[in-house]
Amino acid sequence: MFLLALVELRCEPQPRQEKPIASKPLALIGATILTAPSAPPIVDGVIIVEHGKIAAVGPGSAISIPSRADILDVRGHTVVAGFWNCHVHFIEPKWSDAAQQPSAQLAANLAQMLTSQGFTSVVDTGSLLANTLDLRRRIESGEVPGPRILTAGLPLYPKDGVPYYVSETLPPEVVKLLPTPATADEAVRAVDVDVAAGADLIKLFLVTGVRVDGRIVLKSMDPAIVRAAVSEAHRLGKPVAAHPSTITGLELALTGHVDILAHTIQDPENWTSAVVSRLAAAHVALVPTLALFGPMDNSRRIVEEVKSYAAAGGRIIFGTDVGFLSDYSALKREFVLLSEAGLTLPQLLETLTIAPARQFGREAHSGCIAVGADADLVVLKGTPPDGTRILTQVSYTLRAGQIIYTATE
Repeated sequence: MFLLALVELRCEPQPRQEKPIASKPLALIGATILTAPSAPPIVDGVIIVEHGKIAAVGPGSAISIPSRADILDVRGHTVVAGFWNCHVHFIEPKWSDAAQQPSAQLAANLAQMLTSQGFTSVVDTGSLLANTLDLRRRIESGEVPGPRILTAGLPLYPKDGVPYYVSETLPPEVVKLLPTPATADEAVRAVDVDVAAGADLIKLFLVTGVRVDGRIVLKSMDPAIVRAAVSEAHRLGKPVAAHPSTITGLELALTGHVDILAHTIQDPENWTSAVVSRLAAAHVALVPTLALFGPMDNSRRIVEEVKSYAAAGGRIIFGTDVGFLSDYSALKREFVLLSEAGLTLPQLLETLTIAPARQFGREAHSGCIAVGADADLVVLKGTPPDGTRILTQVSYTLRAGQIIYTATE
């Protein structure tokens, strides 16, 4: 039965190798293995990793362990595919001058924010592109242990619409760099610049709040600019994420054919069943970032937005806005709130693994535990009957078969 399941879950080989890989095989033994979110667990399972890939997975009785393999005994643990966080930022001062920082410091920062929480792939939805690419290069070279990074570089904002929480926190010289296209042609050029420099996706702020004479005024991106930016990004083969803020922003996302909502909206009275149906029909992915809205009076109703989208079969991909949120422990609250939105453990695992892998075109080698897939793995202390709490109990994080985080107990 398990061998048949392995055939069904088999992933295609990764098209290119991103980083140096371990020369010796590694065998993870004794764990409960969830090869996919809803797959039956393999009890007392074994995973063999060779050349950064999963070479074999199944019950211990059916897997031969290579004689020269290193052994990682993970009895009492559950192994799942590496987690994705689809909304992060590398904008805190700790990431400055990533090309020159000591590798040990960068590794410690990455562990604190990401790898200690099981994230082997992350989507940066706004940062200084050159600096984030420097960080990515050092990770991919094997010099710094860290996750795969996809990045949007500099987001596009409405004309005169850089939000107050950005303009009042970033240095003025950085704020001046932020693109605020006034025409469709300017939007196309901004997208071209980001992609040519190495961006993997484009981020749009569709509705923002700016401070004018002591009060917050909403600014919206012109629909023609939205359409131009999305069309150009799609022409270049890049997905588009959008910060909608309100129903106005959500309508701009829908009519502009945006791929991903980087948050849900903050006016839940406008989140109707008709809106949910339109979003689901358009296959728009939603990144809830529910912990971000925790202090707001209407946060419970925002949880209901996510609940309704999940119930409608909408694609939900996990993200926390960590990096903008400096409290990294908010991850635990995110899982609690998503559970309150009705997501079961298998559904949460889907948002963390295969759903984002599909969204970003990586499902051929990411998001599942199968022969030929990347050996991006999370080893969780406990077993599935422990419920969603298990998702925060990370003992080891592996990327391409290398341990990039080990918990200290």
